[in-house]
Amino acid sequence: MSRKRLWIGLSVLIVGAVLLYRAVDPSQTAWLPQCPFHALTGWQCPACGGQRALHSLLHGRVAEAVAYNLFLVAAVPYFVAVAWTSLDHGRLARRLRPVVQHRWLAWAYCLLFVGWWVVRNLPGVNL
Repeated sequence: MSRKRLWIGLSVLIVGAVLLYRAVDPSQTAWLPQCPFHALTGWQCPACGGQRALHSLLHGRVAEAVAYNLFLVAAVPYFVAVAWTSLDHGRLARRLRPVVQHRWLAWAYCLLFVGWWVVRNLPGVNL
């Protein structure tokens, strides 16, 4: 697949998701997917609240988004940077790619992901 087609496909998916989550409030809709991990265990996965957080972010309600899923709000810039430096071959993207996509940064993100999963399910912690 060419880079141009990948950019177009990714753009269509992102715009579609943004339009969907801007228009539809996941807390008021039964047809959007629910978390199977939460349904089976009663515990929150790292992404639990992510749909509601995304909806809140798209409406400019950052504090509400953070209350739904702090990790998602903090991870959005990292994901955008990884996607951009992966797909763009411009000078700035090429210069930043070794930093943004450094394996230690990726490992740190994975460790934070697992840590978030554990911490948000500790008794008495309400994250």
